[in-house]
Amino acid sequence: MSFSDESGSSTAEFAVLLPAVAMMLSLGLCLGVVGIQQIQVQQAAGAMARELARGEDDATARASGVRLAGSQARFSLSTANGYWQVHVSKSVSLPIVGSLQIHGQASVAVE
Repeated sequence: MSFSDESGSSTAEFAVLLPAVAMMLSLGLCLGVVGIQQIQVQQAAGAMARELARGEDDATARASGVRLAGSQARFSLSTANGYWQVHVSKSVSLPIVGSLQIHGQASVAVE
């Protein structure tokens, strides 16, 4: 075997790049999970605001929020300057990044 023999070099290159490729795929998956959770939280805030705009009570609005964002989410309802303000937050735990807080908010005129 001489030093100019390149057999097995592609296997070695693949072995060197495999951890980086796995890390990039994992980060992409984590970003997808965060994106889905953010959409759910924002949809929950919007649904709660719509319930309040139709004249429903706080319990009905919270039930809509729990249905969309899950029972682990935290909900805050307040009125200020003639508007209902809805804030929804949720903690998302990711294996590589750790725990992230995501927030969604919506407001609607009090009628």
